[in-house]
Amino acid sequence: LGVPYKWDHLENVGDVPVYTPRTGHAVVNEDGVFYLFGGTDGAARQSDVHAYNVETNLWQEIRAGGRPPPARSGAQAVVWSGAVWFFGGYTKKDGDYFNDVYKYDIQTSMWGSVHTLGEAPTKRTDHSVVLFRDSLLVFGGFDGHNRFNDLRELHLKDKRWSQVSVRSQVPRNRFGHTAVIYAHSMYIFGGWDGHDTLQELFEYNISSNMWIQLPLRGTAPRARYRHTAVVCGDAMFTFGGVDKTQYRFPDLHEYNFTHRHWLKVATMAVQPSARTFHKTVVHEGYMYILGGFDGRRLNDMYRILLRTKSELQRCQKQLADQAASSPPVPTGSVRAEDVPGSTGAVGDAQDAAQTLMPEDLWCWTRIEDQQGQVYTPRTGHAVVVWNHCFYLMGGTDENARQNDIYRYDVRHKTWACIDPVTGNPPSARSGSKAVVCRDSIFFFGGYTKKDGDYFNDLFEFNIPKAHWTRLDAAQKPSVRTDHSCVVYEASLYIFGGFDGRTRFQDLHLFNTEEREWMQVTDTDNVPVGRFGHSAVVYQSSMFVFGGWDGHDTLDDLYEFSITTNQWYSVPGRGDVPPSRYRHSAVVHGCCMFVFGGVDKRQARFSDLCEFSFDTRSWSRVKTTGDPPSARTFHRACMYGGCMYILGGFDGTRRNDMYKIALPEQLPRGEEKRRRRLQGAGEGDAEAAAEPEIGEVEGPQPENSKEVTRLRLQVLELQKRLEAEQERHLCKICYEREINTVILDCQHRAVCSRCLDQ
Repeated sequence: LGVPYKWDHLENVGDVPVYTPRTGHAVVNEDGVFYLFGGTDGAARQSDVHAYNVETNLWQEIRAGGRPPPARSGAQAVVWSGAVWFFGGYTKKDGDYFNDVYKYDIQTSMWGSVHTLGEAPTKRTDHSVVLFRDSLLVFGGFDGHNRFNDLRELHLKDKRWSQVSVRSQVPRNRFGHTAVIYAHSMYIFGGWDGHDTLQELFEYNISSNMWIQLPLRGTAPRARYRHTAVVCGDAMFTFGGVDKTQYRFPDLHEYNFTHRHWLKVATMAVQPSARTFHKTVVHEGYMYILGGFDGRRLNDMYRILLRTKSELQRCQKQLADQAASSPPVPTGSVRAEDVPGSTGAVGDAQDAAQTLMPEDLWCWTRIEDQQGQVYTPRTGHAVVVWNHCFYLMGGTDENARQNDIYRYDVRHKTWACIDPVTGNPPSARSGSKAVVCRDSIFFFGGYTKKDGDYFNDLFEFNIPKAHWTRLDAAQKPSVRTDHSCVVYEASLYIFGGFDGRTRFQDLHLFNTEEREWMQVTDTDNVPVGRFGHSAVVYQSSMFVFGGWDGHDTLDDLYEFSITTNQWYSVPGRGDVPPSRYRHSAVVHGCCMFVFGGVDKRQARFSDLCEFSFDTRSWSRVKTTGDPPSARTFHRACMYGGCMYILGGFDGTRRNDMYKIALPEQLPRGEEKRRRRLQGAGEGDAEAAAEPEIGEVEGPQPENSKEVTRLRLQVLELQKRLEAEQERHLCKICYEREINTVILDCQHRAVCSRCLDQ
């Protein structure tokens, strides 16, 4: 039996020579056999394959058949369905970069090039890949000029690429980071953004399709890149890496997924040298380290026991209990073919969005064939999306307020009432708001009737366990209904609302990590008190539109910057929608779409309006097909490239459902943004300097988070100034200010010099 946290140096035995000392190789584990591919050994990039058998402690060079990939370094690999799948890599810094996919069949020992469908990611190296069910997820990377932060999915069964459009702000561009899978989530740590090595830890929750930046509790690793990370039991372990000063690390850190806490692991015996660009794999509780660079290239191997068999069994049982009452959730150690009905990883059905044809866009369709236990016709309900399903809660039907919860499986078009549920559910109510964060639905506020009871309680519904929990915390908002609720990272933002007498203009946030409420104060330009407005999140801002202030319905648009904690009034440019409240709004691409609502004269709307965050202007959308009736107090959500409308009031309460396919528009400045990120070449870890003697590891300065926040504020304000200045520049030369009116069309778009030309 091994001793926990004691390093063992394993002598290489087998074919002589064992694989040459190298960096940038790919290593995977399949049933106790490690397969090593490629990398750089100093003489050249390689495309060879070596296998290490844990049981016999022997290395063997594999003479594989077929056509192997071109020699490369920095490729990443996963094991799925009896084969090793490789993506990307490069030959050298100013050489060739790859975005091809190759498959090595383990049983036949044959190579094959995989011909994929869809738009492949751009060429890159030092990206990350993880396996979730039967999908390979690619994040980030570097192509010699650009660092990426896109998330791509390769469906391994049908070999089709799709780009994942997430509902939240994504991590900044990076490469040399790590990524692992645990339960429903992918975790990335560290990396290099072109200016600094990073210390950030992000969670991408696959079921809710959202990124969350996690606080660095405990003793977190220092900023680094080209380190490694693995999952063992209920924790992620990171080892090694290098920082921007080319200091290499020999440390081992543990991040516990249950407690969300970092710990520096104290190890015994002779540890591996400080290194980078190595590889690690896990087998039966041991972590193995292979090769890398510590000032010279290496081909040594170390192992350390992280979890005993009994601890692994306990962790596996814990995961199994969490997965009870939910679809199977595989981790990297579970084979995808064990997952029934797996049709892609990401909950927003990116594959469905990519099958839309041009004639499908802007066309309303009524969902006629809803099966199962359809919810009663109602208003004031809440709707969220999680893992290919809509969850509908509460509201008012023809009989009473409700506190039931329904699930609609989009792929099978089937409704089901979730019953029984456990725990402490909310009382029956209408006008509550709900959001999804990770595997839970958070449900706040609401009322029974106008002169009845109003609520300020917060509930959490754990979706896999179907369990309600009431969250009691101090400093919560006052009672209210018809407020707005959005989620950004791991925090809920509550704005406005009505308690029967007062319309609110306060903003509160609830941190789901700390379980604490906080009111956002010391802000300027706060919107007037209102209720029945809509709120959405785009990038790092919340946008509030419309509502009722007690005298009039509103058509104003406000932006709250989560980065700077400031409100900004957004000028009404273009075809601004008529004032309204109790409408709905969703975000798709770089646009917000608003549907329905009612004005002060009780005239209901059936129009679809679009606001472009890129051009900061409104337009009225011309639609075709079978549109919903004019309605209010309904709900809308996005799934598979379509906006769905559920229920509401058009003179009668409804339980119908409509959808409309929307094009995903990208910001005009996306390519410009990438060009701005190009800079001088990064330092190469393979040519790293010796570590500084006597440098001591320690926590980051206490004010580092505040410094980072202030830098982001400055950057945001600079971008706002640049965007506003650009609005006044000539749209031909982009050098001089607009100073001319074209009489025929009354447009102010050019300068006099360009007009004369």
